[in-house]
Amino acid sequence: MTDSKLSREHSLALLHKLATDDGFRIRYEQAPAAALAELGVPPATITHVTTNCRVSGTLAEKAAFAQARQQLLAAGAEACVQMAVPDPRLDFGKP
Repeated sequence: MTDSKLSREHSLALLHKLATDDGFRIRYEQAPAAALAELGVPPATITHVTTNCRVSGTLAEKAAFAQARQQLLAAGAEACVQMAVPDPRLDFGKP
């Protein structure tokens, strides 16, 4: 099976917790899979998520995660702003 990816909502929640919650950061450093489960990530996703997301170790500073979260939020907003709203026109013949 190919590597799974976290949903946008789970990604935002993870980045928020890693940027603000010291207890969660410690739990994630020690047992990433359990920390992902704590966020509500489905077990199948955790099992098949990229290996980098399941390796324990020292995390980057909180500011790095806060910045990544802001970038993800901005990317979503940018995609919404660029969305072309359909303008359906019905042509029933000559007016």
